Amino acid sequence: MISTATLLQALHRLAHRTWRDRAAELALSFSEFEYLAAVQAEAATQYSGEDVHGQHLHNVVDRLGVSKASASAMVSKLEARGLITRIACQMDARAQHIILTEAGADLLAQGEALYETIAEALPADMKAQAQATIP
Repeated sequence: MISTATLLQALHRLAHRTWRDRAAELALSFSEFEYLAAVQAEAATQYSGEDVHGQHLHNVVDRLGVSKASASAMVSKLEARGLITRIACQMDARAQHIILTEAGADLLAQGEALYETIAEALPADMKAQAQATIP
């Protein structure tokens, strides 16, 4: 029986190689994908009265476990690429909401589809081990 650690290593290698091979085609690094996913993660729950919005920077920092400076730099990069937009928070003049643009949502969906490709590439016995090993 394959150990959990061995399974995770194999999954990591497969995911890493797939991202590496498709990165140029998607023009999306894994780090950028993670940020887009973090912005989207709680978008549906980020409503407060009349103030409809996405994530604040601190939500992204908390979700990804990165520094505020790192998150701020990536958010600026993604905004420059037209993948996210920032709007002023009506509840807190110091804060901004971070929202995926249509282009950002489309690119995120392509990244998510990449995981479907990875799942399809898993050998049947590895899928069975993953189902038995990972809760």
